[in-house]
Amino acid sequence: MMAEKLLDMPALSVTASMISAGLGSQTWSLDAHGSRPFYQAFFVSRGRASLSIDGEAGLTLSAPAAVWLPRRISGAFVLAAGSEGAMLSAAEGFVGRTVGDSPAAVQLHDMIERVVLAQNENLAGRAGDIGRAFEVMTQEARDQRPGGTALVGAYFSALLLLIWRASGASAPTRTSGTGATTLQRFRQIVELRFREQPAITDVARAMGITYDHLHRACISGTGRSPMELIHERLIAEAKLRLGQSEQSVEQIGFGLGFRDPGYFSRFFKSRVGEPPGAYRRKIAEQSQKGLAPSFAAWP
Repeated sequence: MMAEKLLDMPALSVTASMISAGLGSQTWSLDAHGSRPFYQAFFVSRGRASLSIDGEAGLTLSAPAAVWLPRRISGAFVLAAGSEGAMLSAAEGFVGRTVGDSPAAVQLHDMIERVVLAQNENLAGRAGDIGRAFEVMTQEARDQRPGGTALVGAYFSALLLLIWRASGASAPTRTSGTGATTLQRFRQIVELRFREQPAITDVARAMGITYDHLHRACISGTGRSPMELIHERLIAEAKLRLGQSEQSVEQIGFGLGFRDPGYFSRFFKSRVGEPPGAYRRKIAEQSQKGLAPSFAAWP
């Protein structure tokens, strides 16, 4: 079963739709070879989703989460059963005009040409605003009322700024120039490949830089090595799955690239202070007491 048909506003070359998955998951294919290069954005307001890009392993998105995708991206967005959200596609010309007219044009111009992810507490405070932006654009595309073009443009610009800010791209950083760009690119690769636990030398080679260059950029920007950043991302995902998934500890470890359940338990305990089973029981007890567990975002 496919999601509802997207509604088109020809004057803007924008489609927007609220999406949901019932008893089964819903899948949207990302076509890099279409006749018209579209930018895309997805929002998960309830439940979970996964995103696969260019053959890389799926990225898990837990509500609230928003992702911006540049043109020429291949892959799939899968909304899990019982989940809800929104999506939009915007033509190249429309995005260019909107960004060019924005006071934050310099920052947004960099953002729109890369994969940008915003989720967890970074997004929680503005999730309502992002959901409202999708709702307004969907309604205006459907109603075609006077002034709709200007209204959709304004909400689209606000959506970009909200995702940009929630992604952490606007936060001050100690790096500048090529070091900041290197760290940003590395984080994007880690988001797509952390389950593979890739060798740092292989990542550096894929980025076209040396291991030492990558190591310096990570230390300068975060105070942590490339491998430490990968491990932190693995722990953040493990905590999320232990708290929200019904999979066994062994299944979670396997899904994160650990072929030895014992090693996964030791890895988790060495960084969290308790084994995964004990951590899961603690989260369950907090939920029973009405306390909302906190799953730390990847720093």
